[in-house]
Amino acid sequence: MSKRKQWAAIPAFFVVAAIAAGLSAYSGATARAADAAQAPAASSPLAYPSGTGPAWQGLEGVRNNTEAQALPKITKDSGLKLDPDKGPWGYQGASSPQGRSPEQPVAFPHPQHVQKLGMNCTYCHYSAGKANDPGLPSVATCMGCHTLVAANSPEIKKLAGYYAKKQPVPWERIHKVPEYVHFPHSRHVNAGVTCQSCHGEVQQMKQVFQYASLNMGWCVNCHIERKARYDCSTCHY
Repeated sequence: MSKRKQWAAIPAFFVVAAIAAGLSAYSGATARAADAAQAPAASSPLAYPSGTGPAWQGLEGVRNNTEAQALPKITKDSGLKLDPDKGPWGYQGASSPQGRSPEQPVAFPHPQHVQKLGMNCTYCHYSAGKANDPGLPSVATCMGCHTLVAANSPEIKKLAGYYAKKQPVPWERIHKVPEYVHFPHSRHVNAGVTCQSCHGEVQQMKQVFQYASLNMGWCVNCHIERKARYDCSTCHY
């Protein structure tokens, strides 16, 4: 190729490059315009800044999940004053709801047994310090006292009826965490965690209710305060 033809090819190359760049820029601008047309306007209810919007109503100033789930400190009475039929229950994931207080087949007065008679939690919940489940006493254990004590009480007569039929009392479970969460009672009891830390002042409850939320933020907060492990595999295994 002659030098004249070589020099003539250079401007043509720049012209082609400029046209290609122009087409690319036009295509990008068109795509951005289309995206902007589909995006919600600033006044749209979907265009909430971070940390605002309906899901945050009532949580202004709350910095994290732990603060959102914080409970009042336990007072001299039974703690929270919740109506078991009305809540407030809020989001619990798959855990049983906070404030849950089902009526039991036999009314068991914890204040009478714990405060007046001085019975320890582990007398009835015998496996709390050595197994995942805290355990419940057999009907025979209850009747060991109540064959003579308060035998004519309507509630004890219910208990005696189960005993005569050799049936366990069908207690209604109150506290339940999801199936994908493991809560070994023995680890917590042996680490010095008191029953009241999770269950509230049960010894003062005429009818037991779920004191804590049992959701993840509440559990993690306790682990952080006690400098315990809180990686995923601690509870999810």
